[in-house]
Amino acid sequence: MRLPVCNFDIESDMLCPNCQAKLDRGEITGFDIQFSKWLLEKEKQYPSLDELTLRKAAKTGTNLILVVNKNNKEILLGEETLMQELTEEYGKPIIIEGAPKLRRIVREFIAPANEVGVNSLWSADGTKENIVMLREEDRERIKYSKDELREIISAIMGESVLFEYQDDRRHKVEEIEKPDEFDEKMKELGERRF
Repeated sequence: MRLPVCNFDIESDMLCPNCQAKLDRGEITGFDIQFSKWLLEKEKQYPSLDELTLRKAAKTGTNLILVVNKNNKEILLGEETLMQELTEEYGKPIIIEGAPKLRRIVREFIAPANEVGVNSLWSADGTKENIVMLREEDRERIKYSKDELREIISAIMGESVLFEYQDDRRHKVEEIEKPDEFDEKMKELGERRF
């Protein structure tokens, strides 16, 4: 079994310089280490796990996100008892195969809808934020809320991913253009002649 962290590190409860550097850079998380340890212990009970390559593990709300190599999803799904243990311990598993590509992952979660566009913004500190635009008419077809999508997709990608419906932007513009009651009163008072 291949894990995001060295098997030796898990068994010794101490990170090697390479894994420590990955942790410092944010390539792996404390949860990756915790889950890898749990999964490594299960390998004795479930020998088929020897063929598994786990790329990433993340916990979001009631979901457990697992990113595995291509054709590895069946290894996990083939072990019903393991899947039941996994669900009880960490939550409902969402298993993604292969290297996560933003558009492909988004399409998996919003199907049968399609995204309108994906834009990336870079801030001055070098962090990246992705914004995915969705069509308003697809709101009822997508089974996840914007917040759930943000949480799940951000966990999979390891970077911030925001979701907006086209009408949300239109409503924000209308709110900005529409003066509030206080501004109206101030304008009215300013126009009065004493």
